[in-house]
Amino acid sequence: MPRLWLWLMIMPLWAPLAARAQLPVVISSGPDKVAVTLYRDPDRGEAPLDRDQPGAFALIAETRTVMLPPGEAVIRFEGVASGIVPQSAILFGAPPRERNRDAALLSQKGLVDAFTGQRVILRRTDPASGRTVEESATVRSAADRLVVTTMRGVEALYCSGLHQTLLYPGAPATLSAKPVLTMTTRDQPGGPATITLAYIATGFDWDATYVGTLAPDGQSLDLLGWLTLASADDTSFADATASAIAGRVNRSEDSRDDSGERAREEARYLNRFSACWPAGTTSDLGSGTPPPPPAPPPMAMMVAGEDIVVTAQRRQEGMLSAPAPVAVVARAENLGDLKLYRIPVPVTVAARAQKQVAFLVKQKVKGSLVYRTEMRWEEPDDPRMLFRFRNGRKDGLGDPLPAGRAVLYQDSPWGRMYVGESTTGDKTVDEEVEWSFAQASNLTLEPEQEEAGKGILHHNLAVRNANPFPIRFEIDFPTNGGRLFSGFSGRLTKKPGKQVWAMTVPANGTIRLRFRSAGQPN
Repeated sequence: MPRLWLWLMIMPLWAPLAARAQLPVVISSGPDKVAVTLYRDPDRGEAPLDRDQPGAFALIAETRTVMLPPGEAVIRFEGVASGIVPQSAILFGAPPRERNRDAALLSQKGLVDAFTGQRVILRRTDPASGRTVEESATVRSAADRLVVTTMRGVEALYCSGLHQTLLYPGAPATLSAKPVLTMTTRDQPGGPATITLAYIATGFDWDATYVGTLAPDGQSLDLLGWLTLASADDTSFADATASAIAGRVNRSEDSRDDSGERAREEARYLNRFSACWPAGTTSDLGSGTPPPPPAPPPMAMMVAGEDIVVTAQRRQEGMLSAPAPVAVVARAENLGDLKLYRIPVPVTVAARAQKQVAFLVKQKVKGSLVYRTEMRWEEPDDPRMLFRFRNGRKDGLGDPLPAGRAVLYQDSPWGRMYVGESTTGDKTVDEEVEWSFAQASNLTLEPEQEEAGKGILHHNLAVRNANPFPIRFEIDFPTNGGRLFSGFSGRLTKKPGKQVWAMTVPANGTIRLRFRSAGQPN
């Protein structure tokens, strides 16, 4: 009687658990439609895009059609991004109750882990006869390497230098060839349903590249801007609605979860050679330090002719400034205080690859070439060339400029020539923009100093222009560098943190600036 009472008490608790364990599973092999929105790494600043390991993320929205049974069910979403952040996932169209990311991927290490303690077939080359033979083996250890038991005893595989491989009776149901996210729904009536799965995935980033062609007089440039969308994920999203967000957004630690990335890398890695002895000859052993894990497969790099450019044609990077018509240009839209650049045609965001699409096409942006240097302690820096313009509509621009890289060309009698490149931060409308792209070669500075005692120096700076045309020259004098500059022979303009002396240097001419300085180094 006590046993019966205990059984009656346990039955109500056990029954729901058993029912949940046998819930029907609905498999969704892939999305019908997908939208990928890439965000820029907010901590990267003006640093270049890391094409091997993009440090930002993407918001992915997948629309899928499934046939749901009545009641509760488990929906198995196959083909999600491998860098998915599970806690960020939201399901629309079916009431979710719980979710789980299946991190066990179908890989060599995944198979070894799944078959530890079980029998498999070991196929290898017999060292005596050179024939390929098979024998039964039991997997014993798979912690970073592979140990099996055969009729010969216990041995570590891949240490003989001969061909060896394991044959498995089948792929366990717990392993998936694609990244998987499962969600359990609440009670629902069942039938066909169109659902949307939205989530954040790490391993994405984007960058802007500006290609400018300077006019012969240096007073304007034609500007073409490209978005480079980078993905380090293992999943490709075909015919996606793609867009990029410009601006800095706050991220919580939850959205920085890289457990999917770690699981993927761990699944790839099985140390075949660690602790093998003997390894060929004793001279081959070296220090005994195990080799590092193999590098992940490289993404498609920015080599000539290999970038995918959404212009219905392939072009080399050096030809991006050519005046060919651009078939597709991303559309700029406001998203609160951010800027959204939407590609108006479906594109494929391929696994471990980059894609480029134009987002800015402007002709004759007004500006000017400037030669500039900065006064350090006693002498000025080497002068550099920069192109300065104001990001305003009346000057031919007036659109937000996301941070990135600027490459400048100029037409010459010998064709279009590369003259230099620069980096730039985010620039808003009506903000002054300066792209410093080369060291001045036809401008020389000849500084002279004379000590006057008590840390005071008298300066005489000669600026010589070897160009056959006049140039604008500027020198910055910092106001917070610990040394005071005064007594100028010319007029200065005050700007934040500095004073600027500007002058036009005539063609093949020379100008002089006299001033004094006082102070001690910080």
